[in-house]
Amino acid sequence: MNDTVNACLARFICDFDERELPAATRTYAVSAILDTLAVTIAGSAEDAIRLLGESLPVSQEAAAWAPPWSVKKYRADDAAILFGTASHMLDYDDVSMVTVCHPSAPVLSAMVAAIGAGAVKTAPTGRAFITAFCIGTEVLIRVGQAMGFRHYELGFHATATLGHLGAAAALARLMGLNRTQTAHALSIAASMSSGLRTNFGSMVKPLHVGLAAANALRAVQLAQGGIEGAADVFEAGGFLHAFSGGATDTWPAEVAFGAPFVLQDPGFEQKRYPCCYMLHKIIEASLALRREHGISLDQVQSVMVRMAPGGTRPLNHPYPRSGLNGKFSAPYAVVASILDGRINLASFLDAAVLRPEVQARLHDVTVIEEGVASNEGSDLGNAPVSVELILHDGRMLSKTITPSPGSQGDPITVAQLQEKWTDCFSRGMPRLASADARVMFEQGLHLDETASSADWLAGLFGK
Repeated sequence: MNDTVNACLARFICDFDERELPAATRTYAVSAILDTLAVTIAGSAEDAIRLLGESLPVSQEAAAWAPPWSVKKYRADDAAILFGTASHMLDYDDVSMVTVCHPSAPVLSAMVAAIGAGAVKTAPTGRAFITAFCIGTEVLIRVGQAMGFRHYELGFHATATLGHLGAAAALARLMGLNRTQTAHALSIAASMSSGLRTNFGSMVKPLHVGLAAANALRAVQLAQGGIEGAADVFEAGGFLHAFSGGATDTWPAEVAFGAPFVLQDPGFEQKRYPCCYMLHKIIEASLALRREHGISLDQVQSVMVRMAPGGTRPLNHPYPRSGLNGKFSAPYAVVASILDGRINLASFLDAAVLRPEVQARLHDVTVIEEGVASNEGSDLGNAPVSVELILHDGRMLSKTITPSPGSQGDPITVAQLQEKWTDCFSRGMPRLASADARVMFEQGLHLDETASSADWLAGLFGK
């Protein structure tokens, strides 16, 4: 690159022609947008979001959009904190194993908050909205790809650190910043980036996403106001070096933007279960063993789970004592799957995790990593996961899952997405008729043809 990385990023963000966005990429984007909005609605019903809303100050400005229960007026950046935290509250939002992160949540949350607060002066068309979303998630993932898996290994929550940059990129596009302003916004967002993996299983993990969305909005507004950042923030000794622990110092020549968009190839993984994505193959294998062999938990003596190196890093609560802990527990995923024959939102209530029959069996599950370690998140995503059961009668049953659930190798269907949408709305907007939720879903499927994305979003969040 003759230009700085930041200049190349700014040029991509500002100059990309939305007419060049492939139809397939737009289709994948619509699915990701619907999926993320659904889990945001569901997450907004959690007590933690109410506590967060109560802790934020009342604004005398025009009311920004807010979660369905809220009657308070919030500043735009505080609305972004609420939307972002709600989007990740249930850990039900999509994943990119290219960088082991949740790409859609911080980007979409910032966009919705900015539009709802009037920070985007001209209501974007559906196509413009989709394009900004694609650009934001592309920047987020490609920066992570440039750093490599070392960033995650060091203990950073990549959704948070990279989310600042992706959300800032999407907002710069939506809010019409020029190249110079956009480069400054990215520099500002780079210095705001933060988030630690040790907070997995607590309220702070979803708060990371809210802070990323809010800080991205602040960064873009500061750049609009004339605040300038370093031109070489992604060059030697900068963001890549710092967040990779010195493992990376320059942008890899093979990591390009939009050729193709990662949203299309290899795509995002959309979740079937509301928990850490590293549990999904474990759940699929455990449910399959129960279904195919008709076994009950009482028949199981012990369990061995085999994962690729790095697979257990986010699973930091093997013996959970709360629903939030349970979302990051491999033993709980196995025990609950075999005991209940399903994993859904109710599986991660505190009462479900604390059942005596569950707690008594957690120590019977052993989880090991085996195989050759890789520096690529995609290798981890493509690696098989095996669950082996030893029964009291001496039999050994095993199931291996290789395609990532919800990936293009095992995709979520439109019907499954609509079912997830309806289920999420029944949790977050219980007074809304299911027929009305279906209408909103059908309208969302045609977002690409919508004259005003703001009008459609107002139907979801406007008061």
